[in-house]
Amino acid sequence: MDENLSKWLNGELTDEELIERIGKEEAIKYIQIVGEVDNWVPDHSERLFDPKEITEKPKALARSMRPWWGYAAAAAVLIFIGSYFWVAMSDSTVTYSSQIGEVREVLLPDGKSKVTLAPNSEISWEEDEWKQAIALKEKRLKAKKASRNVRLRGKALFEVEKGVPFKVESETGSVEVLGTTFEVDDFEEGLNVICFEGKVFAKPKTGSKSVTINGGEGYLFFKGDWGDKKDISVSKPEWLQNQTKFERAPLTQVIKSMEKLYGITIDKGSVDTSRRFTGAIPNDNLDVALKIVFSPFKIEYAQQGKKITLSE
Repeated sequence: MDENLSKWLNGELTDEELIERIGKEEAIKYIQIVGEVDNWVPDHSERLFDPKEITEKPKALARSMRPWWGYAAAAAVLIFIGSYFWVAMSDSTVTYSSQIGEVREVLLPDGKSKVTLAPNSEISWEEDEWKQAIALKEKRLKAKKASRNVRLRGKALFEVEKGVPFKVESETGSVEVLGTTFEVDDFEEGLNVICFEGKVFAKPKTGSKSVTINGGEGYLFFKGDWGDKKDISVSKPEWLQNQTKFERAPLTQVIKSMEKLYGITIDKGSVDTSRRFTGAIPNDNLDVALKIVFSPFKIEYAQQGKKITLSE
């Protein structure tokens, strides 16, 4: 068990001191669980027995029943607390997510790198791995196996401090850097990577070879292959300014972005979603976004609640 927790359980640390040493969120969990145990009220209700049932049984057996249940209850409490501490301390996965229509900024454990999540996206990492990577950087040691790894679902902007290698893993592929500013959009059938500053190395899980992307460049991996290089003239993605911009993006990518932005489901039906769209849509007006995207392709759409159905 952690030394701080041991001291706290023994009364050597106050609740405030525990919060200061291990963090408020972690400390509150332990304070609450111990509080619940302290407030346990034993069940003193007894079953009514027939007098003969008592007198006909050996007294020694009758006397042994109450202590046995008392020891069992005490053991159950100890096992419960021990199991809770073990599970809570062994799970080091940290997860942050953004809601529909929400852009959320998250500071990463190194204290300098940060990630900005696009609407309805999620990022997670293993806290123990980051502690090891940060320790190696502080000692100026190099290790190929040590890196700052994160897992991404959706789209995010990364601003990474130089140091130990940084890696973003998604369902479609991975992006590796040392320190830079870049955007990753993992969507159905593809991966869009834009590098605003520095250099990144993007690797799909299947299909085409890897690519190196320099600052001011972008590449789209779609249906097993990388497209042509795109020149990027902006320093940050447009979706930070309440609009989302696309350049020759497959409709699959545009549709997935709209679903995350507005919390809707789009039934593509037999519509060809490999066609490319160039333009910008607002992040706060679904009606306008639908017209901008689908009207140029003469795609009809019908809305019923949170479901949009497409047809040619």
